Amino acid sequence: MDTGATDGDTPAEFECPVCKDVFVEPVCLPCQHVFCHCCLTESLKVKKHCPACRNPNIGQLTPATDVIKQMEGRRGTCMECHSVVPFSQMRSHRTSHVSAVNTQNIHDFRLSVMTFQCPYCQETGLDDLDLLNHCNENHGFDNRRVVCPICASMPHGDPSYQSRNFIGHLNLRHGFYIEDYVDTTQNDAINDQGAILASYNALLQ
Repeated sequence: MDTGATDGDTPAEFECPVCKDVFVEPVCLPCQHVFCHCCLTESLKVKKHCPACRNPNIGQLTPATDVIKQMEGRRGTCMECHSVVPFSQMRSHRTSHVSAVNTQNIHDFRLSVMTFQCPYCQETGLDDLDLLNHCNENHGFDNRRVVCPICASMPHGDPSYQSRNFIGHLNLRHGFYIEDYVDTTQNDAINDQGAILASYNALLQ
């Protein structure tokens, strides 16, 4: 049964603890923590325990059927086009907005030196790690919702998506130079998740 639409925020119960985005093919561990199937399988290749509680009892990955049903029955509003779609389709829906983005500019994107502007104070000329250090040092307690300039700069990025915990997002996802882990020409959610997991696994080591 449809329980109605919400605004652009992802409900916490539908947010993967690894990629901090809406679940894709959610699976459940015996400890009852739920993750995207791709996020969990990639994490388990590095650390054989639950990424949330570190319980080593992995067992067999099972579809999180209760969560899947809830995601099918609840809807959210796309911040890009304001369409109302089930949360089970939200990730693929958002990806559809950027699937045709400026492919002719990919060559220029790859050759350019990647620097970013702080979304809080607009300081410019910051590379990935400069932005990480700058925001931790100067904006660590700023709770404003802002767009991640690194994610937005990618060919498959969503420039309208605002992170509700940008500092946490920055520390989790961008503790590395993006070009070292991501084929920036790919418009592929798995490619994006691979970069997220590389940063996440580095934090665990």
